[in-house]
Amino acid sequence: MPPVRRRRRTTPAAAADGSAPSSSADLLALAAALLPTPTAAAALKTPPHLKHTVHSLPDSHPVLLSLPQTLAQALSPDPDPGSVSPRAAAAVLLHLLLTHPSHPPRWDDLLRPLALLHDRLALLATEDPPVAALAASCFELAWRAGAPGRDALVAQTLPYLFSQALTSGSNARPLLRRLFALREALHLLDYTDESISDFKVLLLRCFVSPHFLKAEEGRKLLALVLGVSEGLAREGLEFIRAQVGMMRGRRAAVVAYGEVVFRAWKDGGWVRGEIGEGFLQGMVEAAVHAADKEVAKAARRIIWAFVEQKAVAGVEKLVFRLSEPVLFRSLQVANSNVRRNALHLLLDLFPLEDPDVTKDVNDPLLEKQFFLLDKLLMDDCPEIRAVTVEGICRILNQFWEVIPSPTISKKLSKIVDDMSKDSCNEVRLSTVNGLIYLLDNPQSHDILKVLLPRLSDMVSDPALSVRAAAVDLLLAIRDLRSFQYNKVVGLGTLLSSLADDHPRVAKKITELLIPSYFPSKLPLKEACARCIALIKRSPAAGARFCEFALSEGSSPRSLVEFIKVSITLALSPSGLNLAQTDGLVIASAKLIKSLSDEGSSLVALREYFANAKLKLLFKTAVSDGAQAALLSMVPAISPDDLCVLHIECMNIIVNAAVTSKQEECQEALLAAHKLVHLSGRSDEMFEELTNILQSKASYFSGMYGLEPPSCPVASTKRKKGKLLKKTPARSDDVDGNRSSTSGILSNEELTAVGGAAWQLNEILKAEEMRAAFLQSYAEIAFSSLKVISQVYIEQCLHFESLDLSPVFAYLSLATYSALQDVDQTDMSCSESTIVNQSLDHLLRCYDRFVNGSVTVSTDSTSTLNKNKKSAEPSCAGSPAEGTINVIMLGTSILKFIVDSTTIKLVNESKVRCVGFASSYTKYAVSAMKRHSEGSSFNGDDLKDILILTRSSFTYAAKLLHLVLASSSESSSPPEEAFLLANNLLDLVPAVESFAGPRFALTLVSVVKQWLPVLILGLGCRWLIGLESEMANKTCNLGDPDLPLWVAALAKNELLEAEEPREDDQSEHEQDVSPSSRKLAEMMVTLLRKGSPKILDSVGGILLSNLQLALQRAE
Repeated sequence: MPPVRRRRRTTPAAAADGSAPSSSADLLALAAALLPTPTAAAALKTPPHLKHTVHSLPDSHPVLLSLPQTLAQALSPDPDPGSVSPRAAAAVLLHLLLTHPSHPPRWDDLLRPLALLHDRLALLATEDPPVAALAASCFELAWRAGAPGRDALVAQTLPYLFSQALTSGSNARPLLRRLFALREALHLLDYTDESISDFKVLLLRCFVSPHFLKAEEGRKLLALVLGVSEGLAREGLEFIRAQVGMMRGRRAAVVAYGEVVFRAWKDGGWVRGEIGEGFLQGMVEAAVHAADKEVAKAARRIIWAFVEQKAVAGVEKLVFRLSEPVLFRSLQVANSNVRRNALHLLLDLFPLEDPDVTKDVNDPLLEKQFFLLDKLLMDDCPEIRAVTVEGICRILNQFWEVIPSPTISKKLSKIVDDMSKDSCNEVRLSTVNGLIYLLDNPQSHDILKVLLPRLSDMVSDPALSVRAAAVDLLLAIRDLRSFQYNKVVGLGTLLSSLADDHPRVAKKITELLIPSYFPSKLPLKEACARCIALIKRSPAAGARFCEFALSEGSSPRSLVEFIKVSITLALSPSGLNLAQTDGLVIASAKLIKSLSDEGSSLVALREYFANAKLKLLFKTAVSDGAQAALLSMVPAISPDDLCVLHIECMNIIVNAAVTSKQEECQEALLAAHKLVHLSGRSDEMFEELTNILQSKASYFSGMYGLEPPSCPVASTKRKKGKLLKKTPARSDDVDGNRSSTSGILSNEELTAVGGAAWQLNEILKAEEMRAAFLQSYAEIAFSSLKVISQVYIEQCLHFESLDLSPVFAYLSLATYSALQDVDQTDMSCSESTIVNQSLDHLLRCYDRFVNGSVTVSTDSTSTLNKNKKSAEPSCAGSPAEGTINVIMLGTSILKFIVDSTTIKLVNESKVRCVGFASSYTKYAVSAMKRHSEGSSFNGDDLKDILILTRSSFTYAAKLLHLVLASSSESSSPPEEAFLLANNLLDLVPAVESFAGPRFALTLVSVVKQWLPVLILGLGCRWLIGLESEMANKTCNLGDPDLPLWVAALAKNELLEAEEPREDDQSEHEQDVSPSSRKLAEMMVTLLRKGSPKILDSVGGILLSNLQLALQRAE
């Protein structure tokens, strides 16, 4: 873009030759010529030549003497459009006269041009902002110089500057300083005049401006505004009152308002009188009676601005007069919110005393406050108790010297002995935090030395926050010379918490112990010896200590040396027991992990671990944790040879898969999986696990006459000299000719299958290993798990304990294979068939189990009886174990159905899934009826079966919801949905007869969440469809008996309608089913709120059942 062509100006001759202007008119013309073209954004700057010309003229020069009159004439007419404004030139010259360095202004001559410019300031602010800004500077110069007649220059200047301060954004601070310099001018205006209403609105806007609230000058100005007139004081305080009600979480703004009100009160004026006291009384009322705790907190902050200035004359009396009538009454009301707010206010005002009376008069008032605090310590509201505990500790810290010793002892004993054992976590936390705060007062140490050891149990508190605070208390004690933290909590307790507690607590304990067990001020050899002693005393705690040593300030160099000492000691025949050796290994591994970002430290460690030291160290590691720790440190200290422990990893994997040790070595197994995968030899691991599964599946198929799994996996190529022994399949496993007298699998066989399946499930969870496994080994694993899962379902009644790992692995493999197909082929989830096939297979197996068509073994001719008799165990498993096995399986299958349906992997089998859920629920109900009152179950079994029942109920109800949500008039819900809803409701009376009312009521709490879905399931056949078909629909439950929930409701109604005799009262109450009554009440409540059509449908079901009962003469 070409440069803008400037207009040529004619410069007067006086400017050309450098001589002084001959007249004031020439000087004005010179100023107009030298000024640049005006812009709205740029400030009006004085040209240096013009400044030099004016300031070089002597005081008596004729030009200067006549210049004020010329300026007055120039400021009167309007300027020509498009030219440099004469007002701008006049304003510049006027400013030069006011800032002349050698002689003071002639105010008598300059007052008229200043007044003319002042009268046009509002217009200039919109038409010519640079001139307006320069004019305001001239008026400020006149005000600060005390010019005669300056009072006439503020009426427009103040609104201009306030407006600029409100709109200038982050640049408001300089304007606020300028306004504060003009603060005395605020009192010159007549605020009762109607013409000043716009300025009053402008002033009130300042009360909500963050720029005024953040700057000290702004807060002082707001305080002055509150004192200039009664109207502004009243409206300004109303603005503040409204803002306090909306300042949720804006603490700084509320504190600023408190300062403004206090300054205004201190300065006297209207706030000091009735208006201010009315406002403060409203704040006291809001602080006590506000329903929102944030509003109450904001009101207390306004009052706190006065409380912290109690030394100012009149403040303490004011606070006492306003709060005393409200406070004590509110501390004893029934509303807990009011009591809580009043308590906060009392703690802020404590001690609340009348400064105008003697000590004898105030002492009963002080005793009353202590009495109320004691009472609030026992309040029913936990939040009030928590606030009271911390408040008392704060009072004791601040006023220890003036509180009698018996009162102090009583309060602290109450807090330590009773409040530390409160049932509420927050109260116990407040106890610890309050005592930490009290430790800041040295005078409290003597009595706390006696009391604090009673809190040693809080390090083991059930709440994490309380345990962390208890260690914070010990850290505060450690920093006091007069205290010893180990006399408050024993070292054994601390080490136990360090070993087992949450990392947040363990890190704090490490911070507490590190000056004693790895001090940086002692020689490194002695520091290492201390840490070794800690590990010997408690290996688990010592290892955890090392985990956080680096983050708590230990140097990397010292930790590297400690690792070397530990490993050397672990490898030496030094009389350490196995736990101590493992502790040294785990501690070293944790330190290496924490040093993984320290390059120089890792270099030194890699040199130290050379020469097969890792293999030697692995032989000394016995525990699962030690082996896992060693395997996890290989990538850090041997990144170039990740296969250094490959044989050991494979031995862990194979041994855990073929023995019953997988539960004991899960941590080492996962570390071995990861290391084998990182070394690039995961195919060997996959092959071993799939071979084990295939071997067992072949044996199962031969034993039970099932179709054998697919062909064996081809062996992968291994390096010479590193061949691993395969787990061979026994000949009788494959040919199926093994005879069995019982047809029951041994625990060893089940454990081997579970171990391999568990590992496979963990591999599928790890995304980096899953893809490699699915690519080459999914087919053989899937076929093997299919056979194993079938056996588990059909023979579940005969197992003493059922490990569902094979079923989980089977379902996980189907799911991940389907998701991989979706990702690779970009097809929709509903098109996947592998999940539907797997699900159909499981459901067919379950159907055969329920219908009694399951063969126990190839040599046995006994089969399970059909229908209900088929559910009775006939062999090794006890009735309780068999029932638990079935419910575990059903719950797992239901969970899989719901999960896969939610992500749309199951689409076409929804009807069959609902049928399975209904069949399974019916089995659970019938099983509970057989084992009425839990006669076959011990406490743990009963607890397990009830937990499984609640879970399966939730999954079945969610499945019902998914089916109903996808139904419409064109595709009505299946009849199985109605049956499932009935069977789910039957679980409530079944659980009550099986385990008693207490357990049934816990199930009712779960039913409550899904009751709308169950009601819709009951009426789905009546709700969806043509109205002409409604009357023809009847209730067909597929069972000759009434539903249990209907029978239970009917029984309750009959019992409640009877008039029991006095001697039969207790027996009558026992016959009533409380869970069924609760269920009926919830259903009635929902039906009253819902659609009449739903009510009619449920009524139709009940009538159908009544008709059936009447026909049978029940």
